[in-house]
Amino acid sequence: MEAIAQTTSHSQLLGKPKQTGNRSNKSGTIQVKIPIKKLPARREAGSTRRGSCISGDPALVALLLPATNLGLTSAAYPRFFWYSPQNTAQQTQFSLYQIDERSRQRTLLYNTIFKPSAEAGVTSLALPSQDKIPPLEINQTYYWTVSIICDRTDPSPRSVITVDGWIQRVTLSKNVAHQLQRLNPKERIPIYAEQGLWFDTLSTVAELRACNPSDNNLSNLWINLLQQAELVELAQQPLQQKCSRR
Repeated sequence: MEAIAQTTSHSQLLGKPKQTGNRSNKSGTIQVKIPIKKLPARREAGSTRRGSCISGDPALVALLLPATNLGLTSAAYPRFFWYSPQNTAQQTQFSLYQIDERSRQRTLLYNTIFKPSAEAGVTSLALPSQDKIPPLEINQTYYWTVSIICDRTDPSPRSVITVDGWIQRVTLSKNVAHQLQRLNPKERIPIYAEQGLWFDTLSTVAELRACNPSDNNLSNLWINLLQQAELVELAQQPLQQKCSRR
């Protein structure tokens, strides 16, 4: 982590309002208003070293974030997404930190280690609300990392591949919040996109895709989102998320 993110309001992050045409997602396209603010991070990382535990095409680990390395959410406990290639890794580690703007110190809020799938695909993790983890604070920027650990006895870069990025929770106007309450998940997608809520948009499309895998419109929406994030090479990779309604 090279720099600290300063607290910025929702409107400041998105810049001047403009028409995006997000009135319908029937065409399989949507335009998320990506924040104009860019933060230093490494959202993609691969390994060219002999003996690396990752392979395939693309042989990289990547957070599903815009190229600004920052995604917005309205959720107190959002879902995070990343891509893992074919691998023989022993562990995956996910960590979330709160950053003090003055001291630049980071405080670990959540950390979990688990066995990754050996197959390539998009993995997701929802921040649990049952483990005494405080909800994300409004207008607070958080730093998150994902590490693929080839050998847990070797902490060196040749064994640990780490990617990092940022998330900020923002508040919605009362009108927008009331509007969302009246809509079903699919109808909320254009509203999330218009509000610049990358995490909300991505997680809603992912959940709908998981529950409706044969819906081409949802598949096209997913591809469109990853194209906007300049992650075209990951657009056709399988989504490992399971439908929560089943």
